[in-house]
Amino acid sequence: MTDQIVPDVLADLVADRPWLLVLVVGAVVLVLRLLGRAGAPRAHRGDVWFAMVPFRDGTGAKDRPVVVLRSRGRRCTVVRLTSRDQDGRAGYARSPGTLPGLSERGWVDLRPMELRRTALRRRTGEAGSAWLRWYEDAARDLA
Repeated sequence: MTDQIVPDVLADLVADRPWLLVLVVGAVVLVLRLLGRAGAPRAHRGDVWFAMVPFRDGTGAKDRPVVVLRSRGRRCTVVRLTSRDQDGRAGYARSPGTLPGLSERGWVDLRPMELRRTALRRRTGEAGSAWLRWYEDAARDLA
């Protein structure tokens, strides 16, 4: 009998005050949205991260280093880094130095891409303002 008391009381409460249901549902939605944002890592301009990055042809993804160019809301704009020699390939430039978390100087895909912040997996440090200036100059030369 007590199993039925709680639903009856709630039904009476909602029947008497329908705005209360709207208020409670709105509060639950707000809390869930805030929790969803809290789960995504904070990314700042110049941060070096390992992220799950989709291949440009859309056939899969790979955990690879990236440098964050900007972060807004749930998305961030990054450039991909690779240790594979890209000499002579359009859209790539040799990084001017080794970045935090990487064992060697690599290549930078100068074409930025957008990722969800949840794709960011592990922060390794900051590229620094000199590296960001180098990237902006190299990307401008590409255009």
